[in-house]
Amino acid sequence: MPCGYACYLLILLVSWLSVYLALRGRSDRLRARGVTLGPLYLILNSRSLGSALERSLGGRRRASLLISASPAISLALMGYALYFLSENMLRYFLAPSGFSAVVPLIPFVTLRSAPLIAMFLAAVPLLVIPHELSHALAAANRGIRIRGAGLILLALLLGAFVELDEESLRRAGWRDRAATAAAGPAANAAIAAALLALMLTQPLSYLYLPAGVAAPFYRPGPGVLVAGVVPGSPAQAAGLSPGDVILSVNGTELRSVRDLAALNLSAGELVVLDVERSGRGIAVPMRVGNVSGRAMIGVYVADDMIPKFPLPYLGPSADYALAWLFTLSFAVAAFNALPIPPFDGAMLADALLEAGLRDGARRRAVLLPVYATSALLLAGNIALSLARFGIPRLRGIAR
Repeated sequence: MPCGYACYLLILLVSWLSVYLALRGRSDRLRARGVTLGPLYLILNSRSLGSALERSLGGRRRASLLISASPAISLALMGYALYFLSENMLRYFLAPSGFSAVVPLIPFVTLRSAPLIAMFLAAVPLLVIPHELSHALAAANRGIRIRGAGLILLALLLGAFVELDEESLRRAGWRDRAATAAAGPAANAAIAAALLALMLTQPLSYLYLPAGVAAPFYRPGPGVLVAGVVPGSPAQAAGLSPGDVILSVNGTELRSVRDLAALNLSAGELVVLDVERSGRGIAVPMRVGNVSGRAMIGVYVADDMIPKFPLPYLGPSADYALAWLFTLSFAVAAFNALPIPPFDGAMLADALLEAGLRDGARRRAVLLPVYATSALLLAGNIALSLARFGIPRLRGIAR
């Protein structure tokens, strides 16, 4: 009997508990070496790594400009996140069709597809480690001591952290604390920007991007783009693949998806497709299929759009991976900038407010309603998403 997701989850839980129970008696000895073990987590905290980061990053003056810009970047991300959450809740009640799901990504719970789980687990270190290193760079650059750094394994998720010296952080000026807090979200935003720039060089990426973002970077192409191929279809048997461009069918030129839909094809008919693949033209003969009485060749198509600044095509799998990583990077940047403890946005908001309000008690009186409102917006979006869509059950990668 094959092992399903519930079976794998049970194996994971049993494995974690077994390791925890076996090593629980050595917890003091492990803690002395910077290792903290719990039922579902493992923390490796190295003081020497923290000191090494402080020594190696502290003198990097070239980073000062980027670090100084981080608060402005993170403040813009905070504003966007609050705007999105507020507008999204309004759409739930006023325009339900435009409501977007906001659900935490949890392997085996909200992520049920094996490819998506694998991509998510691979993406987490790529997002978390630069995030934490940016905090360390900003802290060392601004004279804030780094007590330690290390890795954390939470169930299946591998992450990283930087432990700052609390006394040193308290003594730091508001500009230094703001820059240190903002560096993490700004780093994730920079990663998202780099991924977006790479996406805009790929022929299929415009399918994953809002039209307003993609339009300035693409121009209309000569045919119809194959965005996906139906398994078991005549198109798959003939060797068509995502990224191919159908220029004509039986000599009839195609300029848009409407042209392909207007062809009067018959089931069983032999057709010849003129296809452009990787810059060269090929002829692809195939016989039109019959599905539920309808003639079909078995392709998902879109109007062909050519990048204005093209790079070699990385392939359909890379298209989806880039879109996934871009979305994840931007989401991590925006939601980490929210003014909700323990997100970075809470420390950023406190530091910026200190510039005009020195009294700690008054500052907390202003911040608490901000924290509470932001938390309610986030929780409300998650609750409404679960109420409308339930727990997502993603079975595969759609193309």
